[in-house]
Amino acid sequence: MNDLDFIKDPVLRKTLEDSIEYIYALYEETKQDGQKPLYREETYRVIVLYVVSAIEAVLFYFYKTRGKKITKINYRCIQTLSTSYQNKEKPGLPVIIAVQEDEERKDYELGLYELVKFFLTLKLIQEKTAKEILAMNQMRNTFHFNKPRPQICDKEQVENALRLLVHTLQNAPKSLEIKK
Repeated sequence: MNDLDFIKDPVLRKTLEDSIEYIYALYEETKQDGQKPLYREETYRVIVLYVVSAIEAVLFYFYKTRGKKITKINYRCIQTLSTSYQNKEKPGLPVIIAVQEDEERKDYELGLYELVKFFLTLKLIQEKTAKEILAMNQMRNTFHFNKPRPQICDKEQVENALRLLVHTLQNAPKSLEIKK
């Protein structure tokens, strides 16, 4: 059985297969002698970026497949009260009344953090795994060129990321079967 057989969307499955193949090719390339340390480290960064993106894609697939949705509180029909109404903690600011609604979050509002927290709440992901994914995501978020890179990306971190990807793929089908 292919580790991605649980993904029924053929386009997503193919994209993930191609990306995982690319990750493997990059990882093998880093083992070659004669590479500059900077080239090797930047290649490690690309691998981590791809691994976290693959994990995010799998979690988003879960999210779309399972049916339960992430919501947010929205306020509608907002009305400002007379200035004679004052809040003791925030005097001088307007006091309002509104209708509070729970609204499904749009797909573009969801990132890896929201997905991990959601599945953690549903007990479909272990606390340890959630922490590892979020830590790896934190590293991915430092890859923007305009952000400082306080952390060096090395072989150990890449191997941890690869283990996390394998763990996610192997446990995904079980989590998909659990309905809550």
